[in-house]
Amino acid sequence: MTVRPLAFVALALAFATVACNRAKTKSTTRGSSDPSQIVAKVDDAVITVADVEDRVNKQSPFVRSRFTTPEKKKEFVDSLIRFEVLANEAERRGYDKDPEVMRVMRQQMISKLLQKDFESKLKVEDVPDADVQKYYDEHPAEFNQKDEVRTAQIVVKDKAKADKVLAEAKAVPKTLPAMPSTNEQTGFRALVTKYSEDPDAKQTGGDMQFIDKDSTKYPKPIVEAAFKLAEVGDVTVVKTDKGFVVLRLMQKRPGFNRPLAEVKRQIQQRLFRDMRNKSMEAFVADLKKKSKIEIHEENLAKVVVDTATPGPSAGMPGMPGAPGMSPHGLPPGLSLPGMSPAGTPPPGTPAPRPVPQGK
Repeated sequence: MTVRPLAFVALALAFATVACNRAKTKSTTRGSSDPSQIVAKVDDAVITVADVEDRVNKQSPFVRSRFTTPEKKKEFVDSLIRFEVLANEAERRGYDKDPEVMRVMRQQMISKLLQKDFESKLKVEDVPDADVQKYYDEHPAEFNQKDEVRTAQIVVKDKAKADKVLAEAKAVPKTLPAMPSTNEQTGFRALVTKYSEDPDAKQTGGDMQFIDKDSTKYPKPIVEAAFKLAEVGDVTVVKTDKGFVVLRLMQKRPGFNRPLAEVKRQIQQRLFRDMRNKSMEAFVADLKKKSKIEIHEENLAKVVVDTATPGPSAGMPGMPGAPGMSPHGLPPGLSLPGMSPAGTPPPGTPAPRPVPQGK
């Protein structure tokens, strides 16, 4: 049977009714619910106005906007009914005792445990201001950076040769790529290959990487000359103790200075992730102490890992006839309550350090 796209979304949303919630609904007798609040009944299971509202309103505004008309609400309820009749049949066939189904249910219980009894007790605002200040003071490069330039060089020993190279470098169009690829022997890079007498510079196409005015990577006259170049593509020649250097400006990167007040929230969030990770480790360690745990490492050698054949999905199976399901049995972008969407790190996963942006 073909499911219409909108009905398919509703059907997928219905899957978000986890086993424990479904059991609670199914145990409700026909006479125990307010008749004015009953939307549908499936055997001894009751679907109420609150059930429909809860399932729809937990979704994104984009998804919710699809179910505002009576017709679409009816489609959504039909998907809930479809969910119930299929679940009833699965139970009659004993699939509620299937190890994979029970494992998914346990995953949901863990998700609820972390959400209700762990995550809810931690807040970003709990990070002390003193810790924020300490991080800011100890990581100045993340929040303050000087103006930088990136140049390329051609190193020669003879003044006449330097003048010749400079003339040819000035003829190179400024619109060419700032830093051609390794195999692109065009523009200034071609001149590096042709004229440079520095083997190391030839290997990198003359690239000097980004430097600031206080850089000691290169002699001071070269650094000063690099910062005097006004526009990308400008060239100049500098006399050094070892000869002459023809410089071409490749890129300019403005610096930034971000005060603590501007980045406080960003630092709090980073420190909060660290704090949450430590709290999680302590939480699990305490649970381990209360449990009787035995590990038989000698039997690990018996575990055969098949690295060639794709295994079954570790997530909730999708609905019959519903192609394109995610590992959780839902369309891409949708997730079960308390479960991270596909591709989103679960709670406790450290995020990459944010990269400061210049103003």
